[in-house]
Amino acid sequence: MKRVEWPVLVGLVGCVALPALAQGAIGDWNGHLSIGYAKLFVNDGPAGSLSITGGVDYPLAATLRAGVDVGYHFLGSRTVERGSMFANIDYSAFEAVLFAHWIPQGLGPIGRISIGPALLSASAVLSTAGGGAAFSDLAVEKVAAGFAMDATLIQRSSAPVRVGLELGTRVGFLPEEAWTLATARLAFHY
Repeated sequence: MKRVEWPVLVGLVGCVALPALAQGAIGDWNGHLSIGYAKLFVNDGPAGSLSITGGVDYPLAATLRAGVDVGYHFLGSRTVERGSMFANIDYSAFEAVLFAHWIPQGLGPIGRISIGPALLSASAVLSTAGGGAAFSDLAVEKVAAGFAMDATLIQRSSAPVRVGLELGTRVGFLPEEAWTLATARLAFHY
């Protein structure tokens, strides 16, 4: 990440974590780990691959929590041909999200809706046997502001570990092209 984004990210985390730590016990914190699939929607994007996220959150009200998530998405690769030259492009993204989690009542199996601002570090790495300069326009290494949203289908009853299905989207507002990710993950809430 660039030097400018780190202070912003640390400030966002501090806005949530410091007041919560000052007010309550460590037992009020909850965590979750999610693993599944992510698909990148860009021009000529890859097929998608593994997505892993984790986070912690703290209660603000009976049906509202605030938290921080970090995640990494292996988005797949693709092969590009230009003339007699070939290049492989591996796509991935790192995210840091400041979430507001709403625990709705009466929305059927939806037990949690999460929404918030994000920082997305987007990467498209080239590998070629020769002629890499011919493909340099396809390389991406950018950090951009973004937006994240998840809906989790999960039981509402209290249990030490609850398992659910988390469906979500991320949008990173890169200068040339927005990166939109769709995710489907198995979520473990503890």
